[in-house]
Amino acid sequence: MKILLFVSLVLFAACTSQKTVNRHQSPRIAVNDSTQYELIVFDTGFDSWYATKNSEAQARSKEYYHSWNIQYVSEWNNRVTTSRHSDLYGSPIDYRPNEIYPFEIEHKLFYYFQYVEHVLRIPLLRNGPAVF
Repeated sequence: MKILLFVSLVLFAACTSQKTVNRHQSPRIAVNDSTQYELIVFDTGFDSWYATKNSEAQARSKEYYHSWNIQYVSEWNNRVTTSRHSDLYGSPIDYRPNEIYPFEIEHKLFYYFQYVEHVLRIPLLRNGPAVF
């Protein structure tokens, strides 16, 4: 009976506690057991913005997005560890340049950086791509 009560209290506390999410919390690349990837972006405005920018007519190659993502992630992670405003960037992004990510992950991550630069107005790369 004590165990049931304890489990109930733990479940209740877990369900009622609210987590506050930092607006600029880093996106996460989640890996499922079957090597499927998912990019999770915590900024609430990103998904609706991304839906308006996700056009197949404007899509570039996976290699294009990959090469820019390497530069963006490197700069992002550098700022997380060295910037006096590191709270803007959240935590490092676990992006491995030698990993082969699907097109959707490369594309969405690239557009996350575009969102950061153009919507949040946080410049990341001096000579970034001319997208818009």
